[in-house]
Amino acid sequence: MNELLDKFLYEICVSIFFLIISIYFFYLIGAFREKRLTSFRKRKLGKELREDQPFGEEYAKNFRKQGVQIIEDRFRFFRRAYPLIIFPIWIFLLFIPQLQGIPSIYIPIFAAVFSVIIGVALRPFLENLFSGVVVSFFRSIRIGDTVIVDGNYGIIEDVGLTYTILRRWDFSRIVIPNTKLLQKEIENLTMTDNFIWAYVEFNVAPDADLELVEKLAKKFASESQFNYKPDEPSFWVMGMEKDSIKCWVAGWANSPGDAWEFRNEVRTNLYKEFQKEGIAFQKIRLAQD
Repeated sequence: MNELLDKFLYEICVSIFFLIISIYFFYLIGAFREKRLTSFRKRKLGKELREDQPFGEEYAKNFRKQGVQIIEDRFRFFRRAYPLIIFPIWIFLLFIPQLQGIPSIYIPIFAAVFSVIIGVALRPFLENLFSGVVVSFFRSIRIGDTVIVDGNYGIIEDVGLTYTILRRWDFSRIVIPNTKLLQKEIENLTMTDNFIWAYVEFNVAPDADLELVEKLAKKFASESQFNYKPDEPSFWVMGMEKDSIKCWVAGWANSPGDAWEFRNEVRTNLYKEFQKEGIAFQKIRLAQD
């Protein structure tokens, strides 16, 4: 018995080590899966996904159902892929003592040829796969986040292992490979909360009554139904040019969608009121004969 144990001691130790690693891995995957599902189910959807928006009720239900399914599929993939990765490593380690009979000069050659073949054949897939793992686990973006990528404003609908789907404001979809997504600068409008500092930029003529302009700008900003009201809207003169004065009026919105509507409503009301009050957006210079 002792002789048999001594003969296979290395194999037994390696197998026990991999067994412990596997049990711990599946425990972490299960705990992390539950944490993600709980966080997603409790998450408050933005205005763009709520039931009171166009197509909202059906879309919101489908979005939550799809989000749960995506998270489940992602962790199911990890559970199924783990044995395919760990089994060859386990077999290789078990046969390390047997490699002593092979001339040492051939081992680096076989390893190099095998690595080149695998690298060339699977490089695009593996790059996207590892990028998907980074995006999934480090949470730079999440399903339901409102983001701006390369000037495209939209909502993250799917974060797959090889690609991410961005639903634009016009309901068209952009499929972005995860390798490219990691290289892009992403403006995440809902990473920590939904509150957005929304400002409207406009120009008035140099001879305009700035007190009246400020009064009107603050009035329409504070009366907007999309204005979140912890603070009074702010007004600034941002620049003085020869033919115009650049102004900003800013307030807080409760979501990226509300910020969009806030800016649109304030611009529209300012334009109409400026026309009534005779406030020009810039001074018109007539050509001299």
